[in-house]
Amino acid sequence: MDRRDFLRTASAAGLLPLLPVMPAAAAPAAAPVANEFMYGMAVFNARLRGASSAKHIARDLAIGKDAAAALQSRMVQDGFVTLPNAAGIARAPDPLMQRSQSRKTAETLKNMLKEKAEEFIEADAPEDINPDTPDPLEA
Repeated sequence: MDRRDFLRTASAAGLLPLLPVMPAAAAPAAAPVANEFMYGMAVFNARLRGASSAKHIARDLAIGKDAAAALQSRMVQDGFVTLPNAAGIARAPDPLMQRSQSRKTAETLKNMLKEKAEEFIEADAPEDINPDTPDPLEA
């Protein structure tokens, strides 16, 4: 603590008893800030993921937990998502990406990667070694 902070703290402590006592005003409850655009984005994200939760909505839209919970309950009422389970995750009955489509895409990517890995291994493999050549490690 330097001298300036010490003097500021000491003078504030000395003047504090002289200030009149102000009643503590109750902070007004902040109304959840969510509009129709945010609701549309929450619905889109839920259908894109196939699931939604108030936690995901709050994170994706950068809004408070209360506003996210209000959007989640409105999505349930409108039928875009089902009732949340014990973990708070509500499934979308009509997701944009169907499971069979995602399986086909994953299978195609897996096969492509397997082929590329085999090509890489074959390209990196040493040439056939002549059995008549002595092994340099055994010497």
